[in-house]
Amino acid sequence: MRKISAVVMAGVSTAALLVVGTSSASATEAVPGVQGAPDVPSDYSGEMLADDVVIEDVAGEEVTPEDEAEVKAPDYSEVPDGVARSAAGSAAISSFNYSVGGVTIKVPAGCFLTHSIKGSGKKVNSQIAGVDCVGVAALATRFCNTRLELHYADTSGKTYKIKRGPLKTKCHTGTVPTYKIGAHTLPKYGKACAQLFVNGSRRAVQCHFITK
Repeated sequence: MRKISAVVMAGVSTAALLVVGTSSASATEAVPGVQGAPDVPSDYSGEMLADDVVIEDVAGEEVTPEDEAEVKAPDYSEVPDGVARSAAGSAAISSFNYSVGGVTIKVPAGCFLTHSIKGSGKKVNSQIAGVDCVGVAALATRFCNTRLELHYADTSGKTYKIKRGPLKTKCHTGTVPTYKIGAHTLPKYGKACAQLFVNGSRRAVQCHFITK
């Protein structure tokens, strides 16, 4: 039987995460008839999990204006091996519907999950994930009960560690609060993925390979 260890990280910054992608006046709002759930577990079905996968609840670090800019306009540049490098990418979020508190919310196309990782080899200096919407989606999209997570898989594709960001029960328009973690060293090569969960369902994944 697979063992899943849930670990709450001690000493992790509890600084409030900043909202990106829309003006502060419209970013967080109450949607009539919609109330956030106290907890919505993430559905990991369809993902290959290692027998001893560890799940850590990590509050994340304070997000800077530079981090916000990275989510909106990621830097895709890379520098030669042997020095600190940066990799960033975005994954389109397909349109979908979901229900919260008996209310059906429609998410149109036009939103993207952006994931940036900085470091060298298995040493990660920082990792950032966020959601930004463009065009009509920036005004029409409501994200409620969201969670951003960072999943780490070995070279065989099995996830051995998951860092879960906090569940955001309030609804946000055209964005999901950016999630950032600081320096850490991975025990294995493979890949690091950012995953977006909305109301418990996985809606987007963006990965970077971790190689020598």
